[in-house]
Amino acid sequence: MESKDDRRSPARAPEARRRSLLGDRRGAIPTEYVVLVGTMGLAVVFALVTVGPRLVKDFQRARNITAAPIP
Repeated sequence: MESKDDRRSPARAPEARRRSLLGDRRGAIPTEYVVLVGTMGLAVVFALVTVGPRLVKDFQRARNITAAPIP
């Protein structure tokens, strides 16, 4: 015979679902990789924004020197 506590009431369903999800570890590793790759991507973007214009200027100067006709 079931007691009142053993029956599944609609009010207890979200709590059981929450406990189920908290114990579920599937997908944790891919999520960590996504966070890691995203962080690395942000670092690369920040570095390119910071250093990029200087690199473009140096590249254009080197290209102009290389492509200049010999006097």
